[in-house]
Amino acid sequence: MAIWEELPVDLLVKIANRVKVMEDFIALRAVCTSWRVSITKDDMFLPQVPLLMLNTTKDNKYHKYREFYSLSKKKVVRVFLPEARCGDCVSSEGWLCTMSCYRKKMNLLHPFSRTQIQLPPLISLVVSLGVKIMSIGGESLIQKVALSANPSITSDYVLMVSVLIDHDNYLAFWRSGDRKWSRSNINTTIHTWGKATSIIYYNGQFYCVTCYGQLWVFDVVMESKSIHVKPHFVARVDGNIYPNKQYYRLVKTSNALLIVTKSTHLRYKVSELDTFTGRLNNITNLGDSSIFLSNDGGSIINCSGFRGVVKANHIYFTDMWTYNIEDEKIEYFHPGPSSICPLTWVTPSFQHRHVTRRGCCL
Repeated sequence: MAIWEELPVDLLVKIANRVKVMEDFIALRAVCTSWRVSITKDDMFLPQVPLLMLNTTKDNKYHKYREFYSLSKKKVVRVFLPEARCGDCVSSEGWLCTMSCYRKKMNLLHPFSRTQIQLPPLISLVVSLGVKIMSIGGESLIQKVALSANPSITSDYVLMVSVLIDHDNYLAFWRSGDRKWSRSNINTTIHTWGKATSIIYYNGQFYCVTCYGQLWVFDVVMESKSIHVKPHFVARVDGNIYPNKQYYRLVKTSNALLIVTKSTHLRYKVSELDTFTGRLNNITNLGDSSIFLSNDGGSIINCSGFRGVVKANHIYFTDMWTYNIEDEKIEYFHPGPSSICPLTWVTPSFQHRHVTRRGCCL
């Protein structure tokens, strides 16, 4: 009988390099402790189907595992991830932004390698925003995040966060390696004109749209000791002036910035957003692509390599249902009633070894 723990590391690496789907990679590393330590992925990223990260419940809040629903496997996959055991997480570029149980420490976490990048502490964020009251309401502090680049590929990136403190919405920025957060002087405007419903990095700039339909763009100027953020109001998206009447989510492709809006009776529209005028050009067909949306953002993938797994020209929501853009029909992708509590979509990416050697990683 084979003793799996004693397989040569070189053989394990060869096996791992033949694995192309993240769910299989997770299962491979879960065989035993020695496999989890030895097996990494060094190849470049392959397109992956987003995994639906599930929320913690009262029963497993302090357990060391997080659960992900896999569309390709049609089942829940458990991942050993004690770093994310406390409360909500938000995602960007395949990484999670996490906070410790006592809301003092903040990290970027790669959920499938457990690599952590330490962020400046919460007190630094609050001070940078000029907030005097430290009382945090019952709602999640970190609402949305957007990375300018994938930390698995480069150490030169900027993180934008939308935070909720005492029911007020603020925006803050952090450059990799900086010891403190930087703020944007748009914060008072965001408070006046409604909270940020979506933030994203596209074509060298950060974008934000509010629940009032205001579109803002942010230029990040790199300086030697800090970064300077310059906000610019672009337009009111599609002329909307009424609060909370629209659902806005920004989604980027390689050559366009899209926005998903919702009108009455669960009717959704996908439009290409003119970033100069704020005008929307309606898109009636995504071709072979589909959009994945959650409260903290959205992504788009080409479905041609995932036939039978992902339906083209659909919008996938965290509530376990899809929306057909062509005929506006709704279908559930999880069969039958479920006690699953969804949280966010995470687009899997393989972690490179060289990233774990950087001083900024834990």
